Amino acid sequence: MGATDSKLAFRKGVFRLFEERNVPITADDYWDLFWTLPESVDDVYTLIMQQMHLQLHSTNPVQTSNLLNCCRVLTRIMPYVFESPECIDWENNFFWTSRLVEKPDDGQKKSAQYITLPPRAETLISLTLECLFLAGFTLPPTMTTEESRVNYVIWETGVGSSTPIGSSRDNDMNRTEVLRLLTVLLSRSMYTPPSQILTKSDRWLEYMVSKTERKIVLAFLCSMINTSCKYNPMGWTAVPYNHIMYTDPREQLVAVCLRVLLIVLDYRSPDIIQSDNNTEIADHAETMDNAFRYYLSKLHRAQDFQFLIDGIYRILSNPMQTLNSYLPGSSKKVRYHVEMMMLCWKLLEMNSRFRSYLMETERALDLMIVLIFYASENKLDPSQVGVVRMCAFILQTLSSDRTFSVKLNKHFEGHASLPVNIRLPNFSGSYADYLILTIFSLIASSRGTLSTLYPALIKTITNISPYLKSLSTLTSSKLISLFNSMSAPGFLLADESNHYLIEYLLEALNNIIQFQFSNNPNLILAILRNHHKFEKLAEFSLDNAMIEIERLRQLKETSANNRSTDEQQDATSITLSEKAKGKLPEGSLSRVSSTSSISQQQQTNNMPSRQVSLSSIASTASLLPGVKNGFTPTDDWIYHWHSRLPLDTTSAIIRELLPKIKLDDPNIEFLRGFSVSDILPQAHAICIRKFQWGDALVIWFRSMLWGQTYISSVSNYGAWNNTRIKLFHIKQQVPEPQTSPRSSLTSSRVTTNNSS
Repeated sequence: MGATDSKLAFRKGVFRLFEERNVPITADDYWDLFWTLPESVDDVYTLIMQQMHLQLHSTNPVQTSNLLNCCRVLTRIMPYVFESPECIDWENNFFWTSRLVEKPDDGQKKSAQYITLPPRAETLISLTLECLFLAGFTLPPTMTTEESRVNYVIWETGVGSSTPIGSSRDNDMNRTEVLRLLTVLLSRSMYTPPSQILTKSDRWLEYMVSKTERKIVLAFLCSMINTSCKYNPMGWTAVPYNHIMYTDPREQLVAVCLRVLLIVLDYRSPDIIQSDNNTEIADHAETMDNAFRYYLSKLHRAQDFQFLIDGIYRILSNPMQTLNSYLPGSSKKVRYHVEMMMLCWKLLEMNSRFRSYLMETERALDLMIVLIFYASENKLDPSQVGVVRMCAFILQTLSSDRTFSVKLNKHFEGHASLPVNIRLPNFSGSYADYLILTIFSLIASSRGTLSTLYPALIKTITNISPYLKSLSTLTSSKLISLFNSMSAPGFLLADESNHYLIEYLLEALNNIIQFQFSNNPNLILAILRNHHKFEKLAEFSLDNAMIEIERLRQLKETSANNRSTDEQQDATSITLSEKAKGKLPEGSLSRVSSTSSISQQQQTNNMPSRQVSLSSIASTASLLPGVKNGFTPTDDWIYHWHSRLPLDTTSAIIRELLPKIKLDDPNIEFLRGFSVSDILPQAHAICIRKFQWGDALVIWFRSMLWGQTYISSVSNYGAWNNTRIKLFHIKQQVPEPQTSPRSSLTSSRVTTNNSS
């Protein structure tokens, strides 16, 4: 049989699947066609796409199983195409080369006529999008029009639609499978190393975001948004544990809608990323580069924003609600809150009207509490450090808005209803008090694991500082505690960039003094009570710092030896007691006494001297954390940043008020009424430090997004299983002894391949 005859026989076999509903399983000759007749991988892809086209555009009823199987086969085999370096040339030629095909002969033409067909990749993406809006498959059968069964209508009411179409459970399940295929078709990034992710364009995503027809973009965008934001995970709120009794396919659909929406919103071509420095050029190019980002930025109706934030908050607050339930585990806990947080961040970033709506309606305060919950809940979990990082960056984004900062002065009346893990003992204060105290807690209790997030957290405090009023005594104390910790010599010399943190904190204190002095007597008093810390910072030098570090080291060593001595003395007293009772054999007392004497001798030899030798300073310097990273502090380096520290404002307050205030019995009203206009240096301009995307952060976000997508697929459809992912690493956590195979799969965690 020749090649042409083989392909014809194969096509007839495929058509029989369409025409005959139940082909007998005993028809061995027929089923063998699918294993023996395709002569190349080209044949397989071509015939699958022909089958999809036939199902979409035939006048016969949709054969759901046939269309689903086309999606499933492509979902499983495309990752292997993307994975293999050997397939790159073939992929470009087969999927991205236009095709010349001969027109059917009508009997009148003397010579063959050819037409140019679009590349197969474009056809495949278009067919997949058509499947998402196919009446009788992903839409109700009533959505069929006179022209076509493909109807680009919005799936759910919400943004862009107020008319429900009445989708069924089967529609939801089919949508999920098609969206999985679309996600796979757009997943080439997973097989691109981080070093190339910003310089190497993705032709699949490029076509999706820049070549898709406008009506399809709008229908797709609104369908994904509305399906995600309309879902209520609580279900039948009156029935506890209802999520155990039944499985809701809508939850899986919502999750995949969120992920594919984020994938298209996140993508920007390398040319756009390079032009970000020129805002005017970037904004114009953005319009042409990514239609999904463009239309998302154009949303402007208040009812749309209310719908969006209600849906976002419903999902993000779900874990908080489940923790506050009187019946543990009675409410469903969603597993796609990370993706919903990403969508919220994208909206804040892309749509200034949405951001203004949040600030003006005070929904930003609700969002702030949710972000604090996730940061506090995950601060010590290495697998969730990306979530904490995102919370810190979104908080910095919120803090850059003046309206948000002013609203933080509102009294926090709902504190008592918070989950225990983010409720502060005996708290009574404003949202600003709560935010600052929580930031202090994150830094103080995270054991250094969040050190890369210190800049974002401290910048958040600095951004809101010019507008803060009536900070509580506890908040003022914690602010100064942060200052004391970050101005300590050991901290400043431990890393090349730590001095920026003390600059930001000084700027925050200066803002409060300059713009809100009379409204914050508690903070002014805290500064005065810690005046020696500010004076030490003003006199900071490398020699003084090293002497102080060595002094603290020796004090710590002495304290440890004292504890050891106390333990030995306790052991001796216990031994004497046991000896007196006749419970120890002879000779035991002498051995214990000898050990105690050695310990006391070691303590005597290690007592700190009053003069610190230069050799001990040098040895201490070699132990500084920064030195391990190739950084060694020098006099020139210290002079470079110390000479520009903004210490004038606090120095003026200390110099003027310290002689006039009794620190043990202060006159608060005197501080409120004191005029500082004549003693302070000229007021500086308010500097707001907005969150800025850098290359490393763009790579981190994309890695996190695709990592979430990968992890979610492992125990479901596993499209990328057993392929070599290059964008991130998957670390399998060791399951507990009683952990089931399913739960051990979901215990995987993602680590990015870049160091951001």
